[in-house]
Amino acid sequence: MIRDLAALAVANGAVIAAGHGVLRVGGIRPAAGDLAWTLGAAYVAGAAGVGVLGSLLLVFGLPLLWWQLLLLCATVAALGLLRRGGLRTPARVVTVGWERVLPAAILVVLSVLAIDLAVQPLWGDDAWSIWGVKAVAIVALDGLDPAFLSSASVLSADYPLVVPVLELVALRFSGLPSELVVLQLGLVFCAFPCALVAFLRDRSRPLVLWTVVLAIALAPTLQIQVASAVADVTLAVFFGLAGVAGWQWIERGEGGLLWLTGVFGAAAVGTKAEGAVFVAFLLGALAVAAARRGRSPAGVGVVAAAVAATAAPWVLWSRAHELGNAVSEAGGFGSTDLTAAAERLPRAAAALAWEVVDPTSWLALAAIAVAAVVVGLRHHAGRGAAAYTLFVSVACLTVLLAVYWATPLDFDYHVATSVRRVVTVPVVFAASMAPLLLGPSAGAEGVAVDR
Repeated sequence: MIRDLAALAVANGAVIAAGHGVLRVGGIRPAAGDLAWTLGAAYVAGAAGVGVLGSLLLVFGLPLLWWQLLLLCATVAALGLLRRGGLRTPARVVTVGWERVLPAAILVVLSVLAIDLAVQPLWGDDAWSIWGVKAVAIVALDGLDPAFLSSASVLSADYPLVVPVLELVALRFSGLPSELVVLQLGLVFCAFPCALVAFLRDRSRPLVLWTVVLAIALAPTLQIQVASAVADVTLAVFFGLAGVAGWQWIERGEGGLLWLTGVFGAAAVGTKAEGAVFVAFLLGALAVAAARRGRSPAGVGVVAAAVAATAAPWVLWSRAHELGNAVSEAGGFGSTDLTAAAERLPRAAAALAWEVVDPTSWLALAAIAVAAVVVGLRHHAGRGAAAYTLFVSVACLTVLLAVYWATPLDFDYHVATSVRRVVTVPVVFAASMAPLLLGPSAGAEGVAVDR
């Protein structure tokens, strides 16, 4: 166990190095003095970059051996080093007095969660049959094997590959089988609160930021889903950061923030099937917001094309090998008589609404997100960000409602087994935007730039 943890630490050190490369390519150099928060930002950026590029390498025939993963991380890190000038370091916001308890509490909560994940088995049905089995098969069969993927051993075989790639880090460095797959995937969530702090601490009041981030770390449903190693939280992390980076680009106009929107957006698309629709709405909202502010939306179009380009190889490969999923095998969404199924709409809407507000799932997190949108809409300075947050959140929920309306699966079973998970993305996205909606810091415009 100690040897496996040490090997995993080395591997994730390489992911952090890759993340620093991703950030530097975008012109961002995290503050060296904020070590925990800097590592979180770099880790999530590295996981996104490695997940997307690793997926492409698998499609192109590489098995992603341990040395290939290290080489991939080193290459991304080196690309970042090529950028010398124009690096922005966010201004530090000093936390004083009793507020210092909050960041300490966040780190304690995340540390306890990581320890728990280190001893968690891969117990979830979906965690194994959709994601884990792909990662194990890549190791055992030396790459993607279409014959195995199309067998009954794999559910939803056409789901994208970012999660299996991240799980491969544990399998390649700790051996097969590895008991550390749950920890490896869970590190993305453990790093997420720290990444939010790194991206927002010069744009939000410290007390507001620490409170929101602590609420994210404590949300029971997020901790349970992380321990079950399903992909919804991973999707929510990448989508939430794409949304935050995208809106900061709207406010600041810095190309590096649009770059990060594309990186995290591509990772979201590569995590789950619905990620593509969610990201399409997100980028559409950003394009409209850019046009309303007199800025050309062409940059958003470039990002959309780049995200589509990263997703296309797997889509083409999976279709060429006739991989399917539970919905397509049941006849697809087009097989449902929507008129006859209209009675599903109020039931599905009620289920989604309850899961969004359920305090046993979110504690105060959902309430904070709703309050932040209301506050933003009531103040002129935050109205644009609030409208953006509201539109994207409602659009995601509308997509989920449409899925339940048109599902060819048994409706009651589909809702009962998935609704608690799928609302994670819109809630986490809205919560991630909350520090921006609840008021900028006094030094929100202060940035340090190395020319």
